[in-house]
Amino acid sequence: MNAKSHILALALLAMLMSGTITYAQHSSDQIAAVTPCDSTLPANLLNSERIEKKFGAYGIDVLYNSADLRVSNLYDGKKITRTLAIVNYPETIDSSFSKEHQQVVNGGSIGSTFKTGGWKIVKKTIYLGELSPSAEYKALYKLMGNITPQKLSIWMYVFYIQKNGSEYPYVTISEIYHPDYLSLADLMCINKDAEAHLKQTNAVTRKLKTVKKLMKLKFIADR
Repeated sequence: MNAKSHILALALLAMLMSGTITYAQHSSDQIAAVTPCDSTLPANLLNSERIEKKFGAYGIDVLYNSADLRVSNLYDGKKITRTLAIVNYPETIDSSFSKEHQQVVNGGSIGSTFKTGGWKIVKKTIYLGELSPSAEYKALYKLMGNITPQKLSIWMYVFYIQKNGSEYPYVTISEIYHPDYLSLADLMCINKDAEAHLKQTNAVTRKLKTVKKLMKLKFIADR
């Protein structure tokens, strides 16, 4: 084999090896992409159902309630907070769901109340992210089982209800999760379009400012 042919053969071999490596990497990526989520992460589960499924029991305490705001502690059978839910009520309540709204105001679990009432529930995501550790959240960390200050994931969404061909945006909910319950990776598993909601818009930044104040569990007028 002359020098020219030898160089051509080496070039062809390099191309084949590069293609094999690329194919192997692509196949690996495909396998990773289809890895199933945890059994407690189906998107159709209510938060209350997911807590009960993962921890064996579910309960709720309303920590604060007003005409426009509700803050709830969603916990497991050991009374460990798994979700702090910050709910912004709408200014007006349509008569078609006023009964369910009153049950919620009286302390009922939002998802369970509307599901029992025959409503289909759709969560339209606004933001997915993580909140940095802070000593100011010590009361919340205590409710979460005296955990050390650490990152907490957050899911911010509009809770829509549907029935008889009609759809209503009921409340906006910001859920902050115990780190052993739902991580940001878990939230991205639940949300198919998660990548589109990882960036903070100006509206989200303003909303997070209020959420962080409420996470201190000091419900003061300047929220």
